[in-house]
Parts: sequence; C-alpha cells; structure tokens
Amino acid sequence: MTTLTEEILKFPAANGFFCHTDSSAIAKFFCNMTVMLRLLEESDENSSDGYCGHYYASDDEGVEDEGGEDCGGEEGDPTGGREDEHGNFSGGASHARDGGKIRPIVAEDFLGREFVGEEDAYLAYKEFARTRGFGVRKGDVGRVDGVLVWRDFFATGKAQDILSTITVLSNVWKVRTIFDKHNHELAPVMFSHILPSHRKMSIGDKAQIDSMKKFGIPTSKIMTYVAGQSGGYEMLRFTKCDLYNYVHGQRLARSNDGHAAATISYLEGKANADMTTFGRYTRTADNRLGSLFWVEGEMMSDYQLFGDVMAFDLMYRSNKYKKLLVVFSGSNHHKQTTIFGLALLEDEEVRTYRWLLLNLVDVMGEKTPCVVIMDGDKVMRAAITEVFPTARHRLCGWHLEKNCVQRVKDTEFRKVFKKPMYANFVVEDFEEYWKKEVESLSLQNNSWVQSTYELKESWATTYLRGTFYAGYRITSRCEGINAYIKGFLKSTYSILELVHSLDRVVKDYRNNEVTAQFYSTYYSSILTTGLDSIELFASKLYTRKVFREVKKQIKGVVTLLFCGRDSISTMVVYKFSRMGAPGRTHKVLFDPDDKKI
Repeated sequence: MTTLTEEILKFPAANGFFCHTDSSAIAKFFCNMTVMLRLLEESDENSSDGYCGHYYASDDEGVEDEGGEDCGGEEGDPTGGREDEHGNFSGGASHARDGGKIRPIVAEDFLGREFVGEEDAYLAYKEFARTRGFGVRKGDVGRVDGVLVWRDFFATGKAQDILSTITVLSNVWKVRTIFDKHNHELAPVMFSHILPSHRKMSIGDKAQIDSMKKFGIPTSKIMTYVAGQSGGYEMLRFTKCDLYNYVHGQRLARSNDGHAAATISYLEGKANADMTTFGRYTRTADNRLGSLFWVEGEMMSDYQLFGDVMAFDLMYRSNKYKKLLVVFSGSNHHKQTTIFGLALLEDEEVRTYRWLLLNLVDVMGEKTPCVVIMDGDKVMRAAITEVFPTARHRLCGWHLEKNCVQRVKDTEFRKVFKKPMYANFVVEDFEEYWKKEVESLSLQNNSWVQSTYELKESWATTYLRGTFYAGYRITSRCEGINAYIKGFLKSTYSILELVHSLDRVVKDYRNNEVTAQFYSTYYSSILTTGLDSIELFASKLYTRKVFREVKKQIKGVVTLLFCGRDSISTMVVYKFSRMGAPGRTHKVLFDPDDKKI
C-alpha cells in the first residue's frame, strides 16, 4: 500500500552535455588507457634510486626481462624485473646469463643476491616461484631492538623452501640461505598463473574493468577482451572467478545503503549539476521505495517541442525487483525517438498511473499531449482519460498485432486485420470489408475480434485520418523502442543499475539526433522529381528524413488531375481525381485566411 506522500527531489540532470562512443572507439580508449597506466608505473619504478629490478646481479651476470631487453638500472648494475606495489610485474626473475647465454634462474642464483628492500626480495621470489610452479607466502621474522633484520619465505603450505634475508648497514637485504627441495609436485607452467599467491588485480586492471562496466559491456566479454589484449589467459594475473568477484564486490559497494537509497542519492547528485531535472517518488507502508519518476532538462525541452504526440510504453521484467518500467517517448523532427521521461511503478493500479501522469503534467509546465499512443490496457486508458480528457487515444499497431497473434489462432485473420489498420479506406468501404472478412472466417463470436472492432476509432486509419500522429501508425516505431531499450536491460539489474542503463539509452538517442542534425545542416539533397523549384524549397525547409516523405508527395502531384473548385463560406474546395481512377473525386478544403488545409 503506497502512501501518496510525495518527496520531491530537486534532482537536477547533467549540464545538457552528453557524449557517445561506438565500440571501436571504446576499445581504442581502453588500449590507450592501459598503455598510459603501464608507462606511468614504469616511470615510477625508474625514478626510485635508479633501480628497476628485484636484486643486484654480479658484475659478470645480468638479468633480462621476459621480452629479452635490458630492463634498465644504472650502467654496471644490470637488474631483473620487478613487480610494483600494484601487482604489475615488469620482468626478469625467471632467466639469468651464463657465459653470454640466457638460462632459466635456479635457486642457487639467489644466494648472495642483494635487494633494496624486503618487499623487493619477496616479489623476486614470487616471480621465481611462478616460473617453477609453486606459490609462496611470507614466514617468520627476526627483530633486533624492534628493528626487522631477517625474514623467511615459504612455499605455500610447506616448509621446505626457505629464502632467508638479513639487513646490513646500507639497508640492503641479502639472501643468506635457500632450499629448493619440495615434498609436493610442482605445477606445470600452464597452471602457474592460477596459483593463488600469483593472482592479483592491478590498479590498471581495475580501472579498465570499471570503465568497461560503465559502458554496459558484459563481464564475460570483458574477460575475453582483456585476455586478448594481454596475449592470452595465461598472461593475466587474475582468473575469471576473480573478475566476477571483483565486479560483484563493486556492485555491493555501490549499494551499501540499499539499492533504492543509492538510486535516490545518484539522482540527487545529478540534480546538483542541472537544476532543471526533477524526480519524485513515493514510499510504501513499510517505508520502502514505491514508485519513482524522473525527467532531465533536455527531456523537458524535447517535450515542449515534440510532446503533442506521446507514447506511453510499459515494460515488464526489466529489473530484479519486478517494478514496471514506464517510458514516455515521442518523435522528433528527424522522425527519431526522443525520451520525455522515465518511471518505475510498484503496480498497475489506476491511482498509480494517475500519480505518474499528474506529476508529468506538473513537471512539464501543465502542457498535455494531444494524442497518446498506448497498448490498450483498460486501467491505463482510464487514468489517461482522467488526466488528459481532451487527448485522443491511439492504439499502437505493434501491440495490436502481438495481441492478434495471441488471441486469434486463425493465421488468415492476421492479414485481414492488418489491411484496415493501415489502408486508407473510406468509412463505407471499411465497414463493408470488415463485415465480409470476419464472416468469411467465422469470427463473429470471437471476443477479442468484437472488442477490437469497438475500438476501431483508436486504430483504423479510416477513423484517424486528419489527426497528426508523428509516424506512430507505423508498427516498427513501437517495436523499435521496445527492442532497443531492452537491449540495455537485464532482469537481474538492481534499481540503480537500471537507472544507469537508462542513462545510456537517453545518451544514445541524443547522439542519433546530433548526427542527423549534422547531415541535415551540411548536406544537400539530390533533386529528382522534375519540379525543381518546389523540391529545392522543401529540401531547405525540412530535415532530410522529413524531406523524403515530402518528396513522395511532390512526386504524386503529377498523377493528380484538377477537376474544379467551389467555395463554401470562407473555405475553398479543390477537386481532384487520380490518374487511372477517374471515377473517384478527392476534395481538399483550404482556408485562405488561416492558410490551413
């Protein structure tokens, strides 16, 4: 039970600036970001006392990194690679020089080695252990007057491999003893990257994963991408399980105060950037989030321009809380979808729809639509009639065709039904066609056929002629909105994740509009009708998409025959017949005072 006590968030939306990148741009961005992070990490290493390796080599011995190139360090002090504090390893503890030849590092090579610190020694031993096929852990320590002077390193779970180090006055750690005898089987190289002690996500890894999730890339595809980027799964320092655990942990961290509270906080944060964004919500009797409605500044601007025709679309199973997703949308001057507002509803009661529509009208400056496109739900219709008493209702063709398939098993009727939905019948022809076809298929007693016929003024072109519907008589418009938005959603999404995904939907639609506006502004249309002066004027007046429709009408002019004109009061009636159908006369009424047809 919802207490209709509203809490108004002066949410405000995003500065009116949005950007969108395609998949190739995203991939390029991630690659550049990863390279930059690695260069920064290498720069940090090279700037610390001239050391980039784990330990000093002897004068006749050098260590190279895995790529075979010298890792750096001062001249005369060749050093091995090192893993930095973030878990990124940059080379060299797996091979050594022997008489000018490179050979694998063995335990004895560590004896007498010196390191700049305990952590450097540990990282070198970890890399050696990785190439040998065992994990490591830190062991016992020794202190003198509270100062750490030696440390043992063990093979994971065993006490057979011990690397002991001790400090000297110059603060250099030196290997004193090492044992390389194991009482367990060593893991082959192909398994070494899975050993727990060798798995750790770096800051760069986490930043890349967070960015990819922000763009809505599925976790499974992220793993595939980063593995390919690194040269294979065996080159990664984390497993698929580690990745999923990290992503899950991030999801939990974003919703520590609960998904609903986190969502409200997120929208309130957007309000700080744009004072024209508003959101309203209700609470249930047990103090949970009931319904939520929000609009952004650009949505309000679009509604003022294109809100005469508004689609009221309801989507189910869009989130794990089973809240109903409502999308208010329309068609802009490029015949593209534009979003007017979004909402999550707790139920499908009349009072809930009424609350939503009243808030929409309030936020939009009391502007109401002239036409509402909907799916025919009786409860929704009742609320719309109450809040928008003067608005004309139109049933979406896509929803009608879906319901026809579900409610009428006769496949032939689907073809019969589709024709009067879109064909330009006169009233008498429509009634005759409907009666004849329904009787021929013996569907007079079908309840859905009867109830749909009673609503004919909401779906048949015959009765809708003369009213502007912004292209919503086309089935693909409603179908496209549903399919497109659902591509961004998952039934397992929390409310916060759902809101983030809807943000991406809105940005994507706006990018489409910007692109279309660019081509309409800077590209000229090719004139093909032969009526160049009319066609040129229309091409400059309309956007490219609308001009294509106007062009069809210009082409149709040549098929019309002028039959005469009459005057009725202040109106002028023009009579035309179409070439090939001289028996039917079409009348066009023109008001010369208002310049209206």
